[in-house]
Amino acid sequence: MNKVNRRSLLASLGAFGGTAALCGYAGMAATEPNSPVDEPDDPRNLSKLPARDWKYVKLDPAVVAERAYRIYPEGGCMFAVAGSVIGTLADQVGEPYRSFPVEMMRFGDGGVGGWGSLCGVINGSSALIGLFHSEKSKETREALITELCAWYEQTPLPKYAPADPQWADEADPSVAGSILCHISTARWCEASAYEAFSMEKKERCRRLATDGAMKVVELLNRKVDDDACEFAGLAPEVKSCVDCHGKRELADAMGKMSCGTCHQFEGKHPDTTR
Repeated sequence: MNKVNRRSLLASLGAFGGTAALCGYAGMAATEPNSPVDEPDDPRNLSKLPARDWKYVKLDPAVVAERAYRIYPEGGCMFAVAGSVIGTLADQVGEPYRSFPVEMMRFGDGGVGGWGSLCGVINGSSALIGLFHSEKSKETREALITELCAWYEQTPLPKYAPADPQWADEADPSVAGSILCHISTARWCEASAYEAFSMEKKERCRRLATDGAMKVVELLNRKVDDDACEFAGLAPEVKSCVDCHGKRELADAMGKMSCGTCHQFEGKHPDTTR
């Protein structure tokens, strides 16, 4: 009978442990988070993760409006729009809305981190539309967003009048002409004669966010009431520009924003044939 001494046993176990460690490392390397996902059953395949039911139920725009105006100081325009809708759904439905990380929406304040780009009212409203209409077919999603953006560009805002104004008694409306924060703000300042960092301007944005929360609820409610409903399209002058400069003809521009806000010229249209 062969005797196994303590030293040879430990050496054997060490060799086995090393082999196991190498095998374990190889297994880990094969499942590195950044490695490609080739198999449909791979747990890292997002399509296989359990889906939450982000189903929208009709809300009362007045209830959402009160909440949007109230929570605005906690995170600004995008936070107020998204937070008012998600918060009201959390009250009425519960989960998954109670667990929604609405705090992330604070990044949209001041046109995305204070950069004056996309207004948080549009950013937050579009995020909600994307949440409730996340289907791969984008037609419905883009139809809702088109009416939302056209409304923001063309409507004298704000319209909302709180029962108990917080930062200023009045906030005269103006037509933004753009969904960009810095243009929207500049046009309001020009129309109202108030500075961009005044309390009057902050009150204006607070009410504007409330208008946006009501508008996105109106759009979502309309879709619930009539799945086949239509939404307002582009303004005729914008459609004319898009038809010419879009992918069907010149294909030298992308977008649906009001063209005249940034592209202005005197008299005859520039020659595009040269």
